[in-house]
Amino acid sequence: MALEFRVEGYLTERKLAEILSVLAPRGFTAQFRVDGHNYRWDIKYEREREQVLVEYNGDEHYRNSLVIRSDRIKGQLASDHGFRTVSFPYWLQLDSFTLGHFFGFEAQIVQDFPHGFITTKLFPASFCELGIQRFREELFRLPPRLQKPVLQSLRDRGEEYGIEYVLPSALFGILQDGGTDAQRR
Repeated sequence: MALEFRVEGYLTERKLAEILSVLAPRGFTAQFRVDGHNYRWDIKYEREREQVLVEYNGDEHYRNSLVIRSDRIKGQLASDHGFRTVSFPYWLQLDSFTLGHFFGFEAQIVQDFPHGFITTKLFPASFCELGIQRFREELFRLPPRLQKPVLQSLRDRGEEYGIEYVLPSALFGILQDGGTDAQRR
């Protein structure tokens, strides 16, 4: 029988760490640093023969260009040291599918909070230029079953607040049938 976890409300870094610490207790560390470097990852764990570094990307990973720069340096540093990295965006929730898709684990996740921009007021219209690029790239790397609820949440928030307050004009096209190939780049 698979393990079962309940996530109350929206996902946080702490909730993600609690679940991963049970699923991958070997080598689990919160707030991990590579020796000799000041860059920090939220979570490190070992799985089979690989070491995995996890960054829970809150809104600052989309709004602050220096955080995005740091993330890029961290990604290269992790690669240079043979780590696999996982970046998990704040606008997704942990459920059984995302657990498998991002982390490769199987467990029953009971989650009643949907993917997307539901209660947050930090929409892509608040992202810096590099954050808009990051969001677009992450969104279109996702399987359709994750893209669809995120896009629907943006449509819903656009109806609620006005689309120009939710999406920058550079992203308006993503709401038309999921965007065109040119808009996905």
